[in-house]
Amino acid sequence: MSDNNTFVLNNVINDLLDADKSLINPLMKLNYFGRLTKNIELTNYTENEINGYPADSEIPEYRLLGSRLFVDLQAGFHSHPNNEIPLSVLDEDLQNFFKNIPVFDSIREIEQMNSNMKDNKSPEVQLPVPLELLPRIQPPAVRLYKSTARLQISGARLIGSGLKILRITEKVRTNLLAFSMELADKFGYEIKIEEFNEKQATNNQTIIKYMTTNNIKNAGDGNVINTGDKAKITANIQINKGNKNELADFLQEKGVSKDDTKELLEIVDKEEPDQENKKFGEKVNEWIKKMIGKALEGTWNVGVGAAGSILAEGIGAFYGF
Repeated sequence: MSDNNTFVLNNVINDLLDADKSLINPLMKLNYFGRLTKNIELTNYTENEINGYPADSEIPEYRLLGSRLFVDLQAGFHSHPNNEIPLSVLDEDLQNFFKNIPVFDSIREIEQMNSNMKDNKSPEVQLPVPLELLPRIQPPAVRLYKSTARLQISGARLIGSGLKILRITEKVRTNLLAFSMELADKFGYEIKIEEFNEKQATNNQTIIKYMTTNNIKNAGDGNVINTGDKAKITANIQINKGNKNELADFLQEKGVSKDDTKELLEIVDKEEPDQENKKFGEKVNEWIKKMIGKALEGTWNVGVGAAGSILAEGIGAFYGF
C-alpha cells in the first residue's frame, strides 16, 4: 500500500497491466503521487483524465477523433437527412473546427462508451454542430445539393468512428505504463517521498520530461468547437422506435430525474408528433424547454449547450425520426 512516506509504484504498474481493470485506479494513485510531490503537471493531467477536461482546454492529441460533417436539409415540405458536406468546400477556419471531434469526457465515461459499443460492428460517435454555425454551412450546402425548392439546413453533426474511442483508453494505458516504468527505473518501485522531496524541483523536472516523452501531457492543436459548455459526444443512440423503457433508461443515464422522465413518458403516451415533418408535439417541446431551464439553473447537471441536443436526439430516436 502507498502511504505518506512511501509510494509503491508497482501497484500502479500492476493495475495498468490488467487490461480488464478500469483506468481510474492507476490514475487516482498517480494523482496522489503528484500531490505528495507537489507536481502540478502530473496532478492536473490525472485530474483531467479522471473528471473530464474543461471545454475551453487544450486536450491530448489522442482525444481528437477525425470526423465528417453531415447536415439535414429541408426542401419545401421534404426532409433529406444525413447529407455529407466535404470539409474542403468550407472556409478554412471551419475546416479546422470540424476536422476533429474533441473528447472532453472523463475516462470512466469513455470506458462506458466502449462497453456500450462492444456489440456494434460499425460504431459511430456524434457531436451536434452549434446552431450559430449553420448559416455558414448553408451556402456550400446549397451549391452541392441543388433543388428547385429552397434548401434550408435544419441540423448538422460531426460523425466519427467509435472504434477510435477504444483507442483513447488503449493510448492512456500504454502511455501511463511506459511512464511508470521509466519512473521505476529512475526512482525505484518504492519511492521514498521524503527523500524524493529533498530534491523536489529537480526530480519533478525529470517526471515532466518523462510525461512529455510518453505523450501524457496536453498536446492537441486546440482547433475544437467551443460553445461555452463542455460538449459531450454520444454513441449512436440505441432506442428502438416506441420503446419507452429504452427512452427512460437513456434519459436517466443522462441525469434526467425519475420524476421528469415519468412526466415525459406520460406526454408521449398522449401526444403524437408530426411524423411527416419530423417535429415534436407542443407538450414535448414545452417539456424540453423546462429541462433546458433546469440546466441553466444547475438543477440538471449537464451543460446548457448540450442539453437540447441530448433530449432531441433521444426523443427523436424514440419517435423513429
